[in-house]
Amino acid sequence: MYQVTINRLTREEVETNTKLLIEFVALFTAKNHQDLLKLFHPKGRFFNIPARATLDGYFFEVLNTRYGVSQHFCMHVNHGFSMDHKPGEHVVEFRFMDFNPFTMGPENDPNKNLTRALGEPGDEDLKEMIYRFSLTFKDGKIFTLRHPKRFTADLEYFNLSN
Repeated sequence: MYQVTINRLTREEVETNTKLLIEFVALFTAKNHQDLLKLFHPKGRFFNIPARATLDGYFFEVLNTRYGVSQHFCMHVNHGFSMDHKPGEHVVEFRFMDFNPFTMGPENDPNKNLTRALGEPGDEDLKEMIYRFSLTFKDGKIFTLRHPKRFTADLEYFNLSN
């Protein structure tokens, strides 16, 4: 007979994972490449590759090169849940824009960016760059990191349908 068991997180694991998520968001928005890499599990799987060298190269390219977010300002962070082949993983969306207060006109108001919800397309006027990550946690570290294909801001629809 096949038996299904559900592993529930303890209160300590929930608190540790929440702190880890907050630290990940803070370090990514601050573009702190070296400290960000310390958050990841040494045996984790990142972008479907079980090698940390891939992660190091990816974050260096995204955070430190002129083609990444090094010259952009993080305006907003959205949170949600994945709905693709790995449903329920936590999704974090970062919205960066090319912010220059001296050349901004009334048509390029940065405050209109703050009303963007999870999954909305970027604003071309603000040269907005969007990064979305789906994360899982294990042993107080980030165990998996990937780009989600589908996601939602809340699970209320699924709770009502269940």
